Amino acid sequence: MSIYARHIYPEGGQGLKQCLRRPTAWVFVLALILSLLLSTDSLAVSPSLSCPSISAGPNSGVNKFTESRRIWQGLTNLAQIETKQSTLKMETPVEPPATTLEGASVGTGWPIVDGYVVTSNHVVAGYHDLVVISRLGEELPARLALRDQVKDVAILEVSDVRKLPPALPLATKKARLGTAVFTIGFPRVDYMGRSPKLFTGVISSVNGLHDDPTSYHTTVPIQPGNSGGPLLNMNGEVVGLVTSMLGLRDEEDGEISILPNASCVLKISSVEKLFPLLPKRDPAIEVLPRDSGSLETLAERIQGSILLVVAK
Repeated sequence: MSIYARHIYPEGGQGLKQCLRRPTAWVFVLALILSLLLSTDSLAVSPSLSCPSISAGPNSGVNKFTESRRIWQGLTNLAQIETKQSTLKMETPVEPPATTLEGASVGTGWPIVDGYVVTSNHVVAGYHDLVVISRLGEELPARLALRDQVKDVAILEVSDVRKLPPALPLATKKARLGTAVFTIGFPRVDYMGRSPKLFTGVISSVNGLHDDPTSYHTTVPIQPGNSGGPLLNMNGEVVGLVTSMLGLRDEEDGEISILPNASCVLKISSVEKLFPLLPKRDPAIEVLPRDSGSLETLAERIQGSILLVVAK
């Protein structure tokens, strides 16, 4: 108590001793200490084994404390909800899309210079009602023009070529081991929405599954809906067609464990071999420029040419 008194009355010395001999002074000091203890309790922080939490005292608001605790414990979920709401606000067109995705097969596609759309065969196999949807929500009816079931490639013909966005340029050289690459597509639109999503990685092997020379291994994480999307280098050129995730199947129960950051991509040279079999389209569509830049610059330039493929 004497130390605390010295802190309040720094003059100290004889005046302090005389002051403390008076009964009224003692009452004042005790009242002051009690009020400080009560105010300190309202600001106390109690440790927790799982996460820190704020302990509410007599002077703190119950509603404020409850809200703070809820946000702390549900931070990840709240962040996802807020992101989804803001994405929907920006990307949802004024008119709701006519094509519903319930029961549909969904993938990604991209246009080539001859006015066709490239995607994966397994996205459209067995379906007859095909639609490609642009980033702005415009729907173009499509039909199957050519397929290669072995390579898992499908090429679609749209009803009006002039409504297609610009084509993506194709790489003229093979990607090397360690090449930085990315893809833009529509993974899990049932949960993640219809706005295009970007994933990055590198070429982890210049040969695919079982050393297949027609494919690459990459570290780009993909999900259902990315199939058919373009794999691009940092010049904005397509180096391959996203085909599949990689996983391990348990021989006993048959369950598949998806390998993280592992995907297979068909080399663009294998896809190009199909193009001479297509009827020539007139007019051809414009092609985006080949130009290096930051990932943000490339994404802004390319995302408008990425198409949502819906098959029913």
